[in-house]
Amino acid sequence: MKDWKQVKENIEADLDRIFWDEPEEVEMSRKGIFPSGANVHGQVLGNLLFLVGDTSAMGWKCAQPTLNAALKDSSFSLEHCKSLWIYSTMSIAKLVGEVDPPRCPAPWLNLPKVLSFAKEIEASFPTIKSKEELEDLLWSWFNYINTLNRWLTVAFPFHLGYMFPLVTKQDGERIIQLSLNSMNTEP
Repeated sequence: MKDWKQVKENIEADLDRIFWDEPEEVEMSRKGIFPSGANVHGQVLGNLLFLVGDTSAMGWKCAQPTLNAALKDSSFSLEHCKSLWIYSTMSIAKLVGEVDPPRCPAPWLNLPKVLSFAKEIEASFPTIKSKEELEDLLWSWFNYINTLNRWLTVAFPFHLGYMFPLVTKQDGERIIQLSLNSMNTEP
């Protein structure tokens, strides 16, 4: 079992690695390289979508505001907060970083360090004696996850959106009217 302070140092060391330069796991994903074989019908757009969504859920969009509120709420004990973090994080961390040979020979969505750090955090829980200590550790975790999320968001191929333009109400009404007109026309 590692002390939570050592886990925090490990996370922050990797945060330094990924903060200014695109992490190799993001570059691999952006280039469509998934050694696990993860894909949907031979393409990786779904992988990229899940990477953005899952890191968002483990960070700034879901887990972080929930945990920050619980840590400040006196009706939540330290043990409640630890459990809440496990419930909101571990299943997603496993999805993005789990290896299950031979079926999945590499981290499913290229993020093995996310799962590794999540396991280290959970294993360090016995060394955490106050909500302030947990908050300190999770501050580093959320910074790490949010930085990955920003990189993955930048890597997402948003230019594909040009293939799906907005249909306005007027466009919709015009198309419906054309359709109705064509059905009312006798041959």
